[in-house]
Amino acid sequence: MNKMYANILPWSYSSLDSYATCPRRYYLTKVVKLVKEPQTEATISGNEVHKALENYVGGTAPLPSKYESYREVATKVKQTAGKKLVEYKFGLTKGLKPSEFFGSDTWVRGVLDVCIIRPEEVIVLDWKTGKRKVDGDQLRLFAGAAMSLWPFAKKVKTGYIWLKTGELDTKEFTPNDKPEIFQDFAARVHRLEASGKNDDWPARPSGLCRNWCPVGRNNCEHCGV
Repeated sequence: MNKMYANILPWSYSSLDSYATCPRRYYLTKVVKLVKEPQTEATISGNEVHKALENYVGGTAPLPSKYESYREVATKVKQTAGKKLVEYKFGLTKGLKPSEFFGSDTWVRGVLDVCIIRPEEVIVLDWKTGKRKVDGDQLRLFAGAAMSLWPFAKKVKTGYIWLKTGELDTKEFTPNDKPEIFQDFAARVHRLEASGKNDDWPARPSGLCRNWCPVGRNNCEHCGV
């Protein structure tokens, strides 16, 4: 195993998404780390919101007045029956067994904003602070992870909570869905691994190159164009 290949695992939903958007940017920011992704106002604000909701739903602090508009939906989540886990960090081995987030055998990892565990079902919710843009892939991965972490669950309910509008997008899964979920993601991971093995990280030009890519023209001819 060469150094490049070792640096790309474990993977997460965000890392696969970054790789799919542009392998070269992923290589420069995540693998060799020659370029640092800048913190944006949206990122900073989103992190603050997540922390406030974590503390409120988890019962460790009141909801700050600046997020009063989120109280109704956050209170509904807080009062939902079941054992609650907030900002739950998980890891899974390649065999889809639970592992430590930074475990040496961890293949995939992630963070679940809210988990509500009941005798025969698990609910996984994800806070969204931006504009509504439904991406069912993330919910699929979280459902697959939940079924691996809590195999007693006969169903997993997942949902995006769009805080600005109070809208909720949901999707329900059963254990029968789990093999297809991970077969799909394994194929994507294989492409990422192939880039590492072959040291092949092609640029993928898009509208993001003009204003949103931090790698610079020295590292990519498409940057800023």
